[in-house]
Amino acid sequence: MDLQKYFSGDLPPRDHFVSILRHWEQARSDSMAFSFTDGEESEESLSYAELWDEVRGLAGYLQGRCGIRPGDRVLLLYPPGLDFVVSLFAVFAAGAIAVPAFPPRRNRKASRIRSIVLDADARWALSTSSVIEQLSGPDLHEDLVGVQLLGTDSPDHRDGSYWRCPRLRSDALGVLQYTSGSTGSPKGVMLTHENLIANSELILHAFQPDQFIVGASWLPTYHDMGLIGGVVMPMFMGRPNVLMSPMAFLQRPARWLQVVSKYNVTVSGGPNFAYQLCVDKIDDDEVAGLDLSSWEIAFNGAEPIRASTLDAFTQRFSKLGFRATSHLPCYGMAETTLIVTGGPKDNGADMKRPVLTAFDGPSLDNKTVRAPVDPDSARELVGCGRVLPGERIEIVDPDTRQLMPTGSIGEIWVQSPSVGRGYWQRREESNKTFAAMTSDKQGPFLRTGDLGFLHEGQLFVSGRLKDMIIVRGVNRYPQDIEETVERASDVVQAGSVAAFAMTDSDREQLVIVAETIRRRDLDWDDHLQSIRRAVTAEHDLPPDAVYLVRNSSVPKTSSGKIQRHACLHAVRDNELKIVAQWIRGEESSLQPSALQGETMMKAAAGSSGLNAPADPVIIDAIETHVRRVAGERAGQMSTDTNIVLDLGLDSLERLEIARSLERTFGGRFPEQVLDEVETIGQTAAAVERYLSAGARARAEAFLADPNQQLGATDDQINGTNLQDAISSHSIDGNVTRPIRSVTVAPEDDVTQFTEYRRLKATMRQMQLTGCPNPYFTVHDNIVGDTTMIDGETYISFASYNYLGLSGHPEVSTAASDAIAQYGTSVSASRLVSGEKPIHGQLERRIAEWVGVDAAITMVGGHATNETTIGHLVGPEDLILHDALSHNSIVQGALLSGAKRRPFPHNDYEALDRMLTALRHQYRRTLVVIEGVYSMDGDFADVPKFIEIKKRHRCMLMVDEAHSFGTMGKTGHGIAEHFGINPKDVDIWMGTLSKSASSCGGYIAGSHALVELLRYTAPGFVFSVGMPPSQVAAAIASLDVLEREPERVERLRHNSQLFLSLCRKAGLDTGDSGGTPVVPVITGNSLVALRLSNRLKKDAINVQPILYPAVDESAARLRFFITSEHSEEQIRFTVDRTQFHYNELQGIPATSLAETG
Repeated sequence: MDLQKYFSGDLPPRDHFVSILRHWEQARSDSMAFSFTDGEESEESLSYAELWDEVRGLAGYLQGRCGIRPGDRVLLLYPPGLDFVVSLFAVFAAGAIAVPAFPPRRNRKASRIRSIVLDADARWALSTSSVIEQLSGPDLHEDLVGVQLLGTDSPDHRDGSYWRCPRLRSDALGVLQYTSGSTGSPKGVMLTHENLIANSELILHAFQPDQFIVGASWLPTYHDMGLIGGVVMPMFMGRPNVLMSPMAFLQRPARWLQVVSKYNVTVSGGPNFAYQLCVDKIDDDEVAGLDLSSWEIAFNGAEPIRASTLDAFTQRFSKLGFRATSHLPCYGMAETTLIVTGGPKDNGADMKRPVLTAFDGPSLDNKTVRAPVDPDSARELVGCGRVLPGERIEIVDPDTRQLMPTGSIGEIWVQSPSVGRGYWQRREESNKTFAAMTSDKQGPFLRTGDLGFLHEGQLFVSGRLKDMIIVRGVNRYPQDIEETVERASDVVQAGSVAAFAMTDSDREQLVIVAETIRRRDLDWDDHLQSIRRAVTAEHDLPPDAVYLVRNSSVPKTSSGKIQRHACLHAVRDNELKIVAQWIRGEESSLQPSALQGETMMKAAAGSSGLNAPADPVIIDAIETHVRRVAGERAGQMSTDTNIVLDLGLDSLERLEIARSLERTFGGRFPEQVLDEVETIGQTAAAVERYLSAGARARAEAFLADPNQQLGATDDQINGTNLQDAISSHSIDGNVTRPIRSVTVAPEDDVTQFTEYRRLKATMRQMQLTGCPNPYFTVHDNIVGDTTMIDGETYISFASYNYLGLSGHPEVSTAASDAIAQYGTSVSASRLVSGEKPIHGQLERRIAEWVGVDAAITMVGGHATNETTIGHLVGPEDLILHDALSHNSIVQGALLSGAKRRPFPHNDYEALDRMLTALRHQYRRTLVVIEGVYSMDGDFADVPKFIEIKKRHRCMLMVDEAHSFGTMGKTGHGIAEHFGINPKDVDIWMGTLSKSASSCGGYIAGSHALVELLRYTAPGFVFSVGMPPSQVAAAIASLDVLEREPERVERLRHNSQLFLSLCRKAGLDTGDSGGTPVVPVITGNSLVALRLSNRLKKDAINVQPILYPAVDESAARLRFFITSEHSEEQIRFTVDRTQFHYNELQGIPATSLAETG
């Protein structure tokens, strides 16, 4: 696979991640590698040099002091943070195998960790000192018998002198990635360094990143998407990644979007539920002022992807700059390292990402693929991307192992260089899953267990062959949950429980159906409650429905195997023989057991150090918050009520409660507390300990009035973005009548402006490239064909001194003489006392030069467009401008308040269609085009635009900033070039800073137009007049040009020579049409920046044009050609440009001399 275009010639080694880290440590030592943020203010980061120093020190300690050897399995039990990143690469650097897992919660058993330890035969477990202390406690230590624990955040655990680079090969195991489904018998996927690198390459091809890549991830690093996407892939790319804890996101989803905006993130994503959570839980005031326009890739995977979620997210956040085309659904799993299919980012001109296709629902249920028979039968599926380079995907009959014909649904089988080596120490299971052969002996393939089909190049996933339960991106094996249910109640019939996922209300729900033994007069509520508690406690997934059914009524095969899909259909069709049931959202008499609650309270309080306070007011406020989330599940509560086990709230619901408590009481809970607190009493104690002072007063205000339970006190609201909160209080301080006026918080610190933060983020991104800042370079002389920078002479292609008149002796003398006669400034508006004889002289010369009645000059070109457009049209009018129009045109249109619409570049036919549809709706319509477009060097077919403007009775304005003096035989502009009557154009605009070697702008046209502007245009009336020196310089420049028209011919010759040589060299010059503006399009901002930097080392000065000034795919170098450039300078420049560009692209270097 060709990766050069993603690395601009700085391709890392591809053997193992130790050498990759060392490569970036040398190439980008001071650039940021990873940072960790709490999503608010706190942030810590590591550069590549700092990361390598930490990794080498820890790896040496592991080798020399701990005796860890190549191939040893090392458990990584880290909370979110940079310690995990350091330890992962330190384990690699020690030659060992990393086994990421999440540390057990303080008040829960570590059964899953124990299972992983036993399966992996891990000798060491690394984590932070606080977690190690927790793991050493009596409740958890027995689960880790035989495992050495090491707190790696201690500086004492660093000794780089011991480090020896292991003899790693690409096929060495790097990670055991344990699948998230099973607690009883977890399976560790064996991933080599080769797998990790191959999957990183596949992600590159799927995402096709084309900006300065900045990633962000809140996904857990023990999960495949968080580990590979959040840590491994960014290291392979050598690009910065911002990490945040899952808890920070889940508690307040707006933090994800705030990180994207703050750091100009281009790549970030998560499972479908994360996008839905943003839609459901983010308030508008939380994201006011954010900018999501940098977000190029919003990947989505790990669970079923819903078109409704993608659409809702786009609709909700498009006003912040998020684009629908940023959504990138993908498909993958731990067995394939991560990604299998995704993208591509560019689906072609006729396809927009993501791919949404409607199929016939009943046909899909029958495992066939057909177009919808009618709208009622249509079922819309989201395409999960295309097959990536080096992969093969087949749709196979899971029973016969025959390849399925097109239009059929079968099991998805995968061949890919990123497919793992199998399950650790499970040869038989590995052979079945990782080495499957088709009936005609093709293979080996990975059997994914997922059902799907290929349609028009896209993979669609339609279901699961294996009965995996996937909720919020985490897998659960149903048999584990079924075993828990059997143990939870003695009325459940062994071997007769079905646990499965059911889709409802746009999310997956856990449903349990269990047969009961024949017993009468049972209190079924107690048994339903016991089942709910047990499943929630052991799997951290509260059931959405529990059905206890009659004996022998659960569907089974003839061999006695539970038929979970049949159970699902029985639930949907109301065919269960129900004895008792509990369904979330329905009235229930279930109440928590006092004894169970007290036992859990004592156990949890003892470990967390939180005891219930005696203050009943705080308790009442907390119970009110809980009831708003739990609904009917809350029932009757006490301080001992466990909101996890008794009420069955899942992690997102608990975090929703925590978030609302923070709003009421102020402050923020520490993350470890959120993970440990479960009872009402513990929550109250945590409020008093960790949130703002005055908890009782805030609770009283919250409870005083039902309206206040929506958002309550002045103090609270002053701590958020609400300003005028409650303005009517009684004498005793209680709120009697809330009157709210919602506004945004004041901003008086520029450093906190979104625009400034975005600027600083962009500057940080530029620093990451290792190239010097190309902007605001100091030039020490008159810039013509050459310039002087820091005492060195460069060939200059960064100046629009097109005709070499800036610095011409006659021009300089004229400017000097004007200063002597009129001074350095006219010191007033021309309307008052700033009018000088030479102002009128210049304006008459311009009108004559252009070929119209009159002209008016202003002090700046940008201001000329803003003032004129902003003044001539208003809210009742329409402005249609070329899509590539200069910023000054767009700003003028915005200033005017008129309706503004761009038309496709140079497409007069599209303009004609728009005018046919729109012209009759508006008083005035202004069409704006340019003579020569300053980014692309092409020009409009002005005669066609004149024809259209006459037919539709519009005003036509032509901006001649880059065509005045450069176009036409004698430099009289685009009208001379086409041989048209200049008076057919209503408004001619031009600048004097280019061919006229001065400064300022002009408007030329009819006497009426100029008179209107002279007396009423704010940018002229209320502005000082042009300084005498600049007026005189412009007049003298026109004198020289009129006397020496050969300058225009030399310019034309040089421009055509430069363009022809570039095209001969294979450089992309776009639509440049022989004007003095010639772009060399690199298609990548990083390539453009590096190409400019390399040319500067060859004493050639040319500026890069980067995103967002142009689209990323249109990033370029822009060459300004002058009449004074020599043929030798031009040939040398094109030759070096070709050489360096090819080298950056990985193309064998050639030169013009070699190509003839």
